[in-house]
Amino acid sequence: MIELIYGSKGTGKTKRIIDMAHQSLEKSDGFVVFLADTNRYVREIKYAIRFLNTKEIFIKGEENLVGFIKGLINSNYDIKEIFIDGVARMLGVDIPEMGSFMNQLDQISEKYDIHFVLTISCDKENLPQFFSKYID
Repeated sequence: MIELIYGSKGTGKTKRIIDMAHQSLEKSDGFVVFLADTNRYVREIKYAIRFLNTKEIFIKGEENLVGFIKGLINSNYDIKEIFIDGVARMLGVDIPEMGSFMNQLDQISEKYDIHFVLTISCDKENLPQFFSKYID
């Protein structure tokens, strides 16, 4: 399953995804991973959540990020939830160019039973059609 947190810049998406990650610790029966492209929030993330800064490990672009996620999962089958803050920025693409990435994430989610939560800086009415199945 993939959940999408969307909204324009400054609407509290990062606070919301951090809160969701913390809540998932209480109910998840596996490991929780939080991916960001900055260390700005590292002190806000509870220590039980595996926090990774993708810039520090040189992850940029769809192929790198998908490969990294697959590697994480294959090295730890107990990962149940992955939170990705600022995924378009991390990929280095505009939001309309994310269709292929979302298709791959769907496949990973189904195959490994992983719950993904992503933040996107875009208002609902401007989201491309391929995001429609991830919003309520």
